[in-house]
Amino acid sequence: MRILMQNRVTSRHAIAGDTIQMRKTGEYLRKLGLEVVFDFTLEPDVSGFDLVHLFNTIPIEDTYQQFRNAKRNRAKIVLSTVFWDPAEYLRYRKDPAAFVSWWEETQVLRQEVLAGVDLILPNSHAELALLRKTYVNLPPAVVIPNGADSSFAYANSERFCRRWGRKDFVLSVGRISPRKNQLALIEAAGKLHLPLVLIGPLNDGLYYQECRQKAAGIDCCFIDTMNPAELASAYAAARVHALVSWYDTPGLVSLEAALAGCAIVTTDRGSAAEYFGEHAFYCQPDDVESICCALEAAWKAGPDPLLAQKVMKNYTWEKVADQTFAAYRLCFDRD
Repeated sequence: MRILMQNRVTSRHAIAGDTIQMRKTGEYLRKLGLEVVFDFTLEPDVSGFDLVHLFNTIPIEDTYQQFRNAKRNRAKIVLSTVFWDPAEYLRYRKDPAAFVSWWEETQVLRQEVLAGVDLILPNSHAELALLRKTYVNLPPAVVIPNGADSSFAYANSERFCRRWGRKDFVLSVGRISPRKNQLALIEAAGKLHLPLVLIGPLNDGLYYQECRQKAAGIDCCFIDTMNPAELASAYAAARVHALVSWYDTPGLVSLEAALAGCAIVTTDRGSAAEYFGEHAFYCQPDDVESICCALEAAWKAGPDPLLAQKVMKNYTWEKVADQTFAAYRLCFDRD
């Protein structure tokens, strides 16, 4: 089977969860014998491919053009929706009007894409329920969870400790941006006098400066993007991993950190609870005291080995690839 995987044009350089989901899914599908080609253009030649697999419906403009191109060429189309309603987050931005307007104006594009593909692959049952609540005439759906590389389960802290001289801290991995909500996390860690390490690239320069100012005078370290081996060592050195975003589905870094043995603090928005259940500590992104409570509880409790076992059993890229391949076959069985 020959698969063309497509994502937003910027995803080659502005790497986010959708980029990693696409690349890792494709990598492990190749191990199952499929031929997978990645493409980030808007109108590629789709002839010769059995199926076009699109990713992401939040930044919809590129996905829409890729969808229209595949549709014109009568290709089968599968869509990993990577969807959550950002309305709450947009209301809390300093300049919400333009973003809210953009979201509302582009909903017609999401509706057309969702109704026009052959199969959708949301990352959780919660995401599928939200899609069904928001849009009409949806095609068949198969829930395919997000994944993590099983190698994180064997992470060793020595490399990070030797380089940075730190062990047992609160870690948060992700691009520095308002949606990831590092500002509130810094405030909460400061109130609790917990050491904090933030790893990730700048996504918003002004927000980064706010974070640096908030971190002044507390034990907070900013580190740029790391390669997977370095990141695995950072997870292993940390006691708690915190992702206090406005929403996450569920946050690939939370899965990786859980495998590496961190206690998990995560947002109560999005689909995280469906993945982690009672084995994580949840907070409200708009409430610093809620973040404090979750951090304090996770710090005292420490890692939950049952969570690492659950992730290894259900949420590795091997599992994702197996389920995705089965979904592809279902797409053809419907003919």
